Amino acid sequence: MSKKRARNSRNRGKSNAQFRRSPNVEPAKQYILIVVEGEETEYNYFKSFKTSLKLKTTTVEVVPGKGGDPLVIVETANKWRLRNKQQKQKGREVTYDKIYCVFDGDKPTEYKKALEQAKSYGIIAIPSIPCFEFWFLLHYQYTAKSFDKCKDVIYELNSEIKKDGIKDYDKARDMYSVLEPRLDQAIANAQRLEKYHLEEQQTEQQKTLNIDCANPSTKVHQLVKYLQDQKDYKTSKH
Repeated sequence: MSKKRARNSRNRGKSNAQFRRSPNVEPAKQYILIVVEGEETEYNYFKSFKTSLKLKTTTVEVVPGKGGDPLVIVETANKWRLRNKQQKQKGREVTYDKIYCVFDGDKPTEYKKALEQAKSYGIIAIPSIPCFEFWFLLHYQYTAKSFDKCKDVIYELNSEIKKDGIKDYDKARDMYSVLEPRLDQAIANAQRLEKYHLEEQQTEQQKTLNIDCANPSTKVHQLVKYLQDQKDYKTSKH
């Protein structure tokens, strides 16, 4: 038997997929940077979420920013972006495929500037109005009523988390572990609210409504969904 015929014989019955990818070749990795406020609420949430996903083809780095000013968070992310770019040029580091900034929208002036800056840097803003805790609240209920301050959100959250045996909300607590069983509900509620604001924008009275500034609102579900997609080896725009 010729070498060619022998090779064809050995390969007979194998799928095209087996030819395309050797089992020893890993899929290309994605590198994602998430910059958050401080080292408690958002930081703990995304660190715990990342651990639970056990991503094989995506590396996620969660970095705490300084203070609660959204502009500072965006500038911190941009410093990481520029440093990463310089290191890449020297052949020392991989490039981040996506950079996210997670911040609150309880400071209107700084918040709007932060959105503009993030866009100019090519950084994806993941805001919550009035605060990140609103994302937690969506794990328990859907609401479109506005909140004046974050403490108003926490007041409602405290009444809800008692369902899970927690007396009071604590920023240092691992909230992802507490809320994980309700994650699908939170995503559905956030998407429903997003749709509500889009419909409101179409009304005669709200044509000037900026959805990114709608109270209440959050885009955390977009980042959560994107990271979940990485576990399933999917791709997404955001």
